[in-house]
Amino acid sequence: MSSRPLLLFPTPDTTSPSSRNGGGGAPNYPTVTRQAERLGPKFSRLESALENRRIEIQCDTPGIDPEYTVVIETYGSVSDFFKAVKKIEGLEWLGEHELRGLEPDDDFYSSGSDRDKLLNGQVMLMLSDRRAIDELLSLWRNYGRDPDMQFMRGWAKFRDLFRLLKDIRYWDTQDRLRNTGILEYWQERLEFEPNVPVRFEAELWFRTNESKRNIASDNVSRLTRELGGQVISTCCLPDINYQSLLLELPADQVDSILNQDDVSLIRCDQVMLFRPLGQMSVEPLWNDDEPISVVEEPEEIYDLTSTEFERKPRVALFDGLPLTNHSDLRGSLIIDDPDGFEADYLAQYRVHGTAMASLIVNGDLTDGGSKLTTPLYVRPIMKPDPRTFNNAETLPDNELPLDIIHRAVRRIFEGDGAELPVAPSIKVINLSIGDPNIHFNGQMSPFARLLDWLSSKYNVLFVVSSGNHPKAVKVPQSGNTFHEFTDDVKAVEFFKAVQNDSWNRKLLSPAESVNAVTVGSLHSDESSPMLRAGLYDIYSEEMPAAYSGQGSGYARSVKPDISMPGGRMLYNEAIGHSNLTAVSNYAAPGQQVAHPHASAFNYRVYIRGTSNSAALTSRGCAEVCDVLESLFVESDKLGQFEQYSPLLLKSLITHGASWGAMYDRISNCLGNSDSKSLKNVITRNIGYGKPDVDRAKFCLDTRATIIGYGNLDNNEAHVYKLPIPEGLGGADIWRRLTVTLSWFAKPCPAHMKYRDSALWFTVEGDNRHLTSRSSSSADWMQVRRGTLQHEIFEGEELAVITEDRMLEIKVNCKENASKIIEPIRYGLAITLEVAEGVDMQLYQEIQEVIEEQIQEQERAQSREQVPTR
Repeated sequence: MSSRPLLLFPTPDTTSPSSRNGGGGAPNYPTVTRQAERLGPKFSRLESALENRRIEIQCDTPGIDPEYTVVIETYGSVSDFFKAVKKIEGLEWLGEHELRGLEPDDDFYSSGSDRDKLLNGQVMLMLSDRRAIDELLSLWRNYGRDPDMQFMRGWAKFRDLFRLLKDIRYWDTQDRLRNTGILEYWQERLEFEPNVPVRFEAELWFRTNESKRNIASDNVSRLTRELGGQVISTCCLPDINYQSLLLELPADQVDSILNQDDVSLIRCDQVMLFRPLGQMSVEPLWNDDEPISVVEEPEEIYDLTSTEFERKPRVALFDGLPLTNHSDLRGSLIIDDPDGFEADYLAQYRVHGTAMASLIVNGDLTDGGSKLTTPLYVRPIMKPDPRTFNNAETLPDNELPLDIIHRAVRRIFEGDGAELPVAPSIKVINLSIGDPNIHFNGQMSPFARLLDWLSSKYNVLFVVSSGNHPKAVKVPQSGNTFHEFTDDVKAVEFFKAVQNDSWNRKLLSPAESVNAVTVGSLHSDESSPMLRAGLYDIYSEEMPAAYSGQGSGYARSVKPDISMPGGRMLYNEAIGHSNLTAVSNYAAPGQQVAHPHASAFNYRVYIRGTSNSAALTSRGCAEVCDVLESLFVESDKLGQFEQYSPLLLKSLITHGASWGAMYDRISNCLGNSDSKSLKNVITRNIGYGKPDVDRAKFCLDTRATIIGYGNLDNNEAHVYKLPIPEGLGGADIWRRLTVTLSWFAKPCPAHMKYRDSALWFTVEGDNRHLTSRSSSSADWMQVRRGTLQHEIFEGEELAVITEDRMLEIKVNCKENASKIIEPIRYGLAITLEVAEGVDMQLYQEIQEVIEEQIQEQERAQSREQVPTR
């Protein structure tokens, strides 16, 4: 069947939005008397902790009026509590985030039929002086004595807080150190280099007042110098509520901290967290643990203003430095290295950047696909670390990671200093790195917030990997028992074991970014290896890769967004014990990529990981971008292409995604699981599923894809009218409607709602019953919680079509966490199809009606422009 070009919708009608629906209710909560019993000791401990800390501060720095960070946790949520905080002088709102997986008890439990259901809650953080705390305590005591007391106007949120309050406490030293990986990092550094100073990050509580930020930074700097340390660099990004210092301390001072000595820096109330530095490196999913032979890379000069490339780059790769003279990459890369990483980057260590560039430019080399038609812009952000085994590629330790990424993106679109932007044509940025110390559990990481802000500010799509978890899989059986299972039973037990360990296999920062397309991995590739004895290739068919980071995303949104092949991981047979360990080498199976070698510039190896999946997605975006550019140029709409292509790429790369046969395979693994639980597991593992990129590039006689785009303000909606072919009326023909909507939300990091705007589509009109939601797709409420809504509707029953033969898809917009300052851009893709082989010119009928609609709009515009006499 011949391919047909994508279509463009005419300008949509503007109207008011539909109802959002959905949302859960508050949990059952105890009486005020019972709350007083529960919370009395907690308030007492808070008072005691603050008093003790006040005395410590007065002894260290007499005359200073201390401020403390207070943590408030609730069952359920108290919306807009930040407004009530302003009523108490001395309280400063710092932020809030989601609290997941709370066990119900006799006091708090679900108001639905399932009383044992896990609850969600809220964490609120406030900075307070002692007077403000006293006023809060007084308010609590008065409420406890008189539950019917009348709260002053604007104060009623405190009553809601007291009803749902789970805990209230002081943010102390343990909070700054716990679950950040810093203690393990310090221990490791001292064991490896016991006399070398240690560098790490101190993230401060972000203050909206600049002078208070400066005071906090100066105080932390002073405490660091008093310990014989120094501040290496600083980074402050007010748009994402981020202020951090890169510190260096002598080894003996770090040892004192580990020995729990009283170190003033660790007790500093202006510090939120201490984090390891330079941990965003390449996970060893494909390392032979063999010495790498020296490779000579001829020196090259890269001129970004050169006219060597006929077309401008559309995709950027932030990664390690690639081997530019490899035969699979030569002539395809633009290297921009303003930090001079190349000088210390021996060619034999250019492993990860070479692999990622190879996948983006060529795809899996086993497939023999064609190279991209546009060059790949590469900005090195990693380099070899001589302190690690085999000089692993990692972010440098003389600058904070967020500063590196921020500078790199700003250079693309604004330039450095007086320089012009170096690659403003970029639409997609590939980031195949993740922080193994920051697993997403409800709170947006600074890195994810940065990507959300950058995508909104510069109108660029980030493609990020969900993160690798190469740890062993612990099955409940002994190794011998597992070995005796059939292949099908092995697959079932293996999958269930991975799901039971999902808490330790979460998304790695910045994969929770709401604006990015986050890509998970499938246990899949095109290689044909001969397996030796003692190895398991667990799945015989496409399934979620065990190493792939699992969702969900912020506010339980769909994450990862999609999943792509990442290479099959083999596992060693367990002898006696129950741990199946992954095999890490450069042999098949896996995806074939370019690789450094001492004697050849055409050497290739096989690799696997979520980095691969992200790179293949970026390649798909580049291919779709070519199609979009041609479509918009032919329609004389190049300006609209520049404005909307990042969002249209986000929609189109997802548009062909579905769970396919994996729905039944996962269902078989889980057994008698209810539909909601099954969908949750599938979405957590593969998001919207595996995309068919070709569906985003062309149509068929029986399949039409139409593109829409526009801007919406608060309380506005656009209505798109999709023509229904005459043959679908009164016929029991199978048909499918796929709708994908995307936008970039501006992040509001101090608020739990986080997104400044909420967009969603609804299928409306008299013909909306032509199709209904597919049972094998994500939950209809979950798909509206992020910035990418993708739904599939199907039908085959006889349908009565109204005379106008139009199906209405409405794109709605409302403000969410803040007021919408500028209209929100969006990208929309809609596909209507029937089965191949059906005798229906579906594409032609839709095309003719849409062309007629466009011509009518053009005639109407011409009439409006004719001057009257």
